[in-house]
Amino acid sequence: MRHLIALVLFVFSISTQAQTLFVSDVDDTIKLANVLDISEAARYAFDDKSRFMGMSELYNLIAKENSDLSIVYLSKAPEWFMKGTHRSFLTKGKFPQGTYIGRTNYDGDVHKIKNLRKLMNDIKPRKVIFIGDNGEQDADVYAAIVKEYANQGIEFHQFIRIVYSKTFFVEWGAQLLDGQIGFVTPIEIALELEKEHLLSSQSVQSLMTTVAVDLIKAKTYGAEGDVAFPYFVNCSDFVWKWDDSLPRFDVMPLLKARIVDRCRIKP
Repeated sequence: MRHLIALVLFVFSISTQAQTLFVSDVDDTIKLANVLDISEAARYAFDDKSRFMGMSELYNLIAKENSDLSIVYLSKAPEWFMKGTHRSFLTKGKFPQGTYIGRTNYDGDVHKIKNLRKLMNDIKPRKVIFIGDNGEQDADVYAAIVKEYANQGIEFHQFIRIVYSKTFFVEWGAQLLDGQIGFVTPIEIALELEKEHLLSSQSVQSLMTTVAVDLIKAKTYGAEGDVAFPYFVNCSDFVWKWDDSLPRFDVMPLLKARIVDRCRIKP
């Protein structure tokens, strides 16, 4: 009940001015979690410091440049179990303020779509940014919402982190659907949002001179703290699409080479 009241108050407070809805998953999108491995997921369950490098910097730039932005952190994890860790993680990671919504019942399969539908109906945004990962349902849920509201003239932007990929023995991770862009670092998101005039070239340049440089220097297989490429990530299904940015920034050829090598993809 308290969760519902909080959501209603949040929606009421922003419904008159919000034009852009920004929704981010937490586990395996901005926080290291390894949700598809039960034993490893337990390792990260109460870790409130291990994050994907550069995501909070990206989120803060998006929030700074879009004054009408309403930020929601939407997690499938049960609130009673993960709410404290997730909120501590967002604070320690210096992510921009937003409303946190975790699962409060046993309806895990419909939790996200029900809350997204309520946010869409109450806020009535003109633009929507979805950021998630391919570990569980994000790709399917986001695509379902886009299809449901396709005739309302809403501008959707969907980004899915490639954390899991198919192997010789089993296919891990959800497949990307129409209109969804896969990413492995925040730089890919930044370049796409720049094209859509949701992030300025100055902000992209700032990320290039700070975050991109750190990504290039980071460990190939990190485990804890501020991690660029976690050891458990298999990003072989990632598709690189940003060669047009190579001449613009000195660091981009190095970053592309780093991603190609780590994900073992074709250059």
